[in-house]
Amino acid sequence: MNLSFLKFHRHLFFILLVVITTIVGFTAHIGELKPIVDLDLFDAAGEGGITLMTLVWIFFILISRPAGKVTTLLFMGLTLTHVSMLLDFIDEFYVYPDNNTWITTIESLPAPVGMVIMSFALYLWHQEQMTINTQLRNTERYYRDHSLTDYITGLYSAKYMKDQLQREISNAAIHQESFSVMLIDIRKFDRFNREYGDQQGDILLRETAQVILMNLRDEDLACRYASDRFIILMPNTSIQNSETLAAQIEHSIANLAFKVGKSTSAKYQHVASCVMQFDGNDDYLTILEKLNDRMLATKHHLNSKDVA
Repeated sequence: MNLSFLKFHRHLFFILLVVITTIVGFTAHIGELKPIVDLDLFDAAGEGGITLMTLVWIFFILISRPAGKVTTLLFMGLTLTHVSMLLDFIDEFYVYPDNNTWITTIESLPAPVGMVIMSFALYLWHQEQMTINTQLRNTERYYRDHSLTDYITGLYSAKYMKDQLQREISNAAIHQESFSVMLIDIRKFDRFNREYGDQQGDILLRETAQVILMNLRDEDLACRYASDRFIILMPNTSIQNSETLAAQIEHSIANLAFKVGKSTSAKYQHVASCVMQFDGNDDYLTILEKLNDRMLATKHHLNSKDVA
């Protein structure tokens, strides 16, 4: 039995304890115990069992769910139901003076209120489960569709990036926001492949992808774009922040001590990167065209510096 959720519900257990203690203490204070001959033990056992079961339901709700609105509503509904059951159970052992018979009159009121609250909570729980099931189906579909992931790097594929880029364009147009896209190119990757082979080239791509992922934020999306190029989508990100992120990635990759085979000698790689900011006015083909043109200009500038 997994009890990890219980630590999030300590305040609810405290409330339940206060409610039960208050009811038992108050009824014992104003009531008088019935003579043993007047007790209906069979009836008491039945009502006591129902009272106990509501506590069991509360316990299992709290060990099964994280803290949140639905959990709180379920707790409230079950607790109110438990109050009615508890008062009904106590009635089997106590008799109240004429001026306190109102307790017997109102003891059934908390239960229907609690059931209304529980019904609403169960509806919200149903909606919650429908959302989770939809997400699980989507995740399963994505994993089955191998075209959405790149076998070598483990990143999402260019096809998946295309879909997400189109979605981001739509969101930017609706909310009048902007987003940034980064393109990363491993410099002289063809020479590396010719010198060390495609297998080592694939390993280099995979390790480079891991370095990129380690430098990204949770909301960023990295994909393998083509061959030795990676593309990164950064929602609602300014050009200044994305350029800072690009510089950090370049620095991290430049310090990646890649070792070919069993060699102890490190081969340090360098990448070229470019970043552009977009809104909802460009389609994804235009965005990719602009990025590729910017990358060509960036690489030409870097090559000119190398020659100089």
